Amino acid sequence: MSNQLTPEQIYSKVNTKEIGKEDAIKLFESLIHNNDSDEIRCKALEFIGKVALEEKITFNVIENCLISDESPNVRFEAAKTLMQSFPTRDNKPLLWAIQNENSIFFFKNLIDLLETYETPQLKEVREEILKKVQNHYNLNPIDSKFVLDIDYLDYMKFKTEFSGFMSKFTLSDESKRTLIQENTELGYKGLGRVKVSKRGYIIKLSLFDLSEIPASICKLPLLKILEISHCKLKKFPENCPNLLSLDKLVLQNNQFDRLPRWVLEFSNKNKYIQKYIANGVNSSDARILALFELLTGHICEKVQEQTLFNPKRAVQYCLNNSGSIRNILYESAEHKIGVFPEILCELESLEELTLINQDICRIPNTIGRLKKLEVLDLSFNKIEIVPESIKELNNLEYFYIAKE
Repeated sequence: MSNQLTPEQIYSKVNTKEIGKEDAIKLFESLIHNNDSDEIRCKALEFIGKVALEEKITFNVIENCLISDESPNVRFEAAKTLMQSFPTRDNKPLLWAIQNENSIFFFKNLIDLLETYETPQLKEVREEILKKVQNHYNLNPIDSKFVLDIDYLDYMKFKTEFSGFMSKFTLSDESKRTLIQENTELGYKGLGRVKVSKRGYIIKLSLFDLSEIPASICKLPLLKILEISHCKLKKFPENCPNLLSLDKLVLQNNQFDRLPRWVLEFSNKNKYIQKYIANGVNSSDARILALFELLTGHICEKVQEQTLFNPKRAVQYCLNNSGSIRNILYESAEHKIGVFPEILCELESLEELTLINQDICRIPNTIGRLKKLEVLDLSFNKIEIVPESIKELNNLEYFYIAKE
């Protein structure tokens, strides 16, 4: 019977009194010990805690999973079930597990879960796990949590790519075990992105090869220099006031769908904008050049129309008589911007926009605001869809979007 019923079905039959609690616990326990699916085993743990709260037999089954199960997913689910279903019980099993645990998955998810609990009974558990991570990374708890979040992203990438990797290479069982251990247990890969730290606080951080920037970066109290490069970012913190106090921000060779708000706010700092205003650029357009400076790592160059352009070195721009930007050109393959900033569509006087081979994936719908645009060259990017709003550009004479 246990082979035929899912955890959901067992729980449903308990509620309708078709199965007694004692029999249900045995069925759940059988699923936990005999099923190969972590998902099913975790579901069984979730429901077993609901069936017999404060029952000793239930507590023992969950405790055994926490202490001895081989799967970190199951061990975490057991810890979660103990905290939710037995909040007044002795914390010794949880404390023992933390001391003997090495799984990145377990630590990351348990810390996140504990942040949602305010119960004083779990204060000791919270302190113990933060202490374990802090001692491992030799950083203060806040900065240690961030490095753990980075290690978790690397762990998830490894889990996603592992099957494909193994299909291409043949490894001995020992080498395979070592590879898995190095990428799933607490290590020091995340610390490789910390370039400078002082007294347990991260000062300089270099993030690379990520698809996500953890929200915990917003809590780093002393971070002063942040470099983000070679990342295909699908997720990032939108608002991050702490990062506005950075001394230096470098964004190069990334791919964004759009830019987070804090990056736009950071580019509005006077130290970036004033140099362009001094060059005759009006203040509203100067902030866009400041953003390009962050995205390329180079100061944008003002040129005259008759000048022979060399946009492989830095973003180049021309002005009209009122200080508004008429032309923007850039095609460096060394420092790609990786995004079509939506703020570009606020350049009311823009007549030519050339961004060649910049790993741009999307043209914003607001492109239709560039009413004076005559030339749009987005050749050799990764654009698949052109928005309908481009038809609103009545002055557009040349539009290039050729691919390699």
